[in-house]
Amino acid sequence: MSEKFFITTPIYYINSVPHVGHAYTQIAADARARFERLRGKDVYFLTGTDENALKVARVAEELGRDPLEFCDELAAAFRDVWDKLGISYDDFIRTTEERHRVPVQKVVQRLWDGGHLELGTYSGWYSVPDETFFREEDTFEQDGAHYISNPSEDQSKAPLEWTEEIGHFFKLSAFQDALLKYYAENPAMLRPESRRNETLRYIESGLRDTSISRVQEWGIPLPEGVPENQNRVVYVWFPDALLNYATAPGYLSENPEKARKFAELWPPDLQLMSKDIFTRFHATMWPALLQALDLELPRELFAHGFWTVNGRKISKRDPETIIEPIAFSEQIAALSGADFAVAVDALRYYCLREVTFGVDGDFSPQGCFVRYNSDLANGLGNLLQRTLVMIHKYCDGAVPASQNRDLGLKNDLPRLLSEVESDYQTLNFSGALNSIWEVIARANRLIEEEKPWVKVKEGRTEDIADLLIELLAACQFVAVVASPVMPTSSATIWKALGRDTAMNWSQSATLPFETGHLVAPAQPLFPRADLAKLSKETLQKAFKPQKMIPDSNLTPETSAPESQAPDAATPNATVETKPEAAPAPSYITIDDFMKVQLRTGKVIEAERVPKADKLLRLQVDLGSETRQILAGIAQHFGPDEMLGRTVVVVANLAPRTMRGYESQGMLLAASNDEGVLTLVTTDTEITPGSQVR
Repeated sequence: MSEKFFITTPIYYINSVPHVGHAYTQIAADARARFERLRGKDVYFLTGTDENALKVARVAEELGRDPLEFCDELAAAFRDVWDKLGISYDDFIRTTEERHRVPVQKVVQRLWDGGHLELGTYSGWYSVPDETFFREEDTFEQDGAHYISNPSEDQSKAPLEWTEEIGHFFKLSAFQDALLKYYAENPAMLRPESRRNETLRYIESGLRDTSISRVQEWGIPLPEGVPENQNRVVYVWFPDALLNYATAPGYLSENPEKARKFAELWPPDLQLMSKDIFTRFHATMWPALLQALDLELPRELFAHGFWTVNGRKISKRDPETIIEPIAFSEQIAALSGADFAVAVDALRYYCLREVTFGVDGDFSPQGCFVRYNSDLANGLGNLLQRTLVMIHKYCDGAVPASQNRDLGLKNDLPRLLSEVESDYQTLNFSGALNSIWEVIARANRLIEEEKPWVKVKEGRTEDIADLLIELLAACQFVAVVASPVMPTSSATIWKALGRDTAMNWSQSATLPFETGHLVAPAQPLFPRADLAKLSKETLQKAFKPQKMIPDSNLTPETSAPESQAPDAATPNATVETKPEAAPAPSYITIDDFMKVQLRTGKVIEAERVPKADKLLRLQVDLGSETRQILAGIAQHFGPDEMLGRTVVVVANLAPRTMRGYESQGMLLAASNDEGVLTLVTTDTEITPGSQVR
């Protein structure tokens, strides 16, 4: 029997079609799921939608719609986007399904019977759109109604409702010591390290009991065995939404087959979510709930960072930050001529290559097109095209007989496979892709070094045989190990190489090409995008959020609801929420710093820029690509002095044009009080493109 691998994403509020922030979580989870399948594991990849929010029912009522039919329509839109993005989920759970509702009611009954719940009262100003309580001092009164004081750009401006009712409180405080003990014994469970430290500080500060019920009609009714259950439902976020991870695979199912499935799958191997719902909900409430139910805790919880768009926070009140991934992929296809599925791969590639997974990043639409041309069209696409063209031109489309020359690349692939495998396992997607593109760059350099066209012209066609075999090995390697990120493009490459068997991870570096093996004629896989047509008007077509719920009902835009369940030190206390402390203005956070991608590079060309005394135009090898960089160092270093130097480059700086040349990065240098400039470099030789940490 194959080894199991259980991976989850958060379930999403169905208030609009997904934007690129939602897609980021899905793409990352899909890449890991595909990687594990390639390694022969039996993967269960779970995602879904959170549909029991009160605002959903209210909007359906306003529209004259049945709430469940309304949810059916919204959930279908999510599935449609995920399908078009190539998300290979195995199960899609909806919190309105019976397979979720019935087990949730059983859980609440178990919590009550086990002494983990008690009755109490809570009161406060409640925002229905935000699913959040606010203190009196955090509100203001106008024309007889209360509103949030100084709401954030994502908080609702709708009137608040005074709520005072009996609640069923989960004794979260009782699990404080148990959670701290568990995390001390299992330090690798919470990742990245910054989120782990944040969680420990949160728990150590003292946990408060939290209400798990609401007085309303829409949602999962409290079970009859729990007192004060009339007209009450389970709170939409805790434990309702969180329990989807257990109910979907069959927890407490009366169906023996589903119960067996749960026993085989549990616990999850990896749960992904954005950082805003990590500390309080997934790393505190969720494991406390599992401990109360005597269920094993997940093996790993991982929080990724946020995307900004062109430096601006994603917000529905700022339409130019809402990139709809399908519309954006359509623009990639339109400007390049690539197939839509290949354009989707380009978007997936950009999302996972651009920033280190786990920290915040900025989505630059222009930067995505630049990377498409440099990495996909000029890099991978060019390598595949040249390889297939040469085999057909010089060898009639058949693999030639080896002359037993070792050109170094093919024999290095097993080592690189091990590196890429480790990166995928640790969710270092950008590191994995950097190593893969190092292979592409080396293969393209081999062509330039070997000059096969010269050898053929001299009548030495047999001397290019091993070059072609090495190039085929490189293309095959890339097709397999890049397939978790770019499944459609990789499958196309695999087929073009004449392979008709399933891809196999372990053989990607060693599967031989027999003499006479036939490959397909060359076809452009990544046509170059016409950047001259990349206008603001063109990009606007990708900024087209399709509203499902009116603006007055907008919720915080996160991977899952950033709502706050009322909690208190003891029942009968008035609910208070802790405002987030603003960071000191003179500091940046580690997440801010980690946005900057620093890479080593080697200067391979250098010349002065005409009529610019301070500028040198450099061609810098970054391993997977060559960048043109304009550096204001000409008064300190001549072109000859720069050749062959190892430099440190800010690799994710948006391109800009100077003196008619596009600069695609920035060199790091230091100057003393006298203005003497020194380049930042490494103390030993290092591979171009290495990450500077």
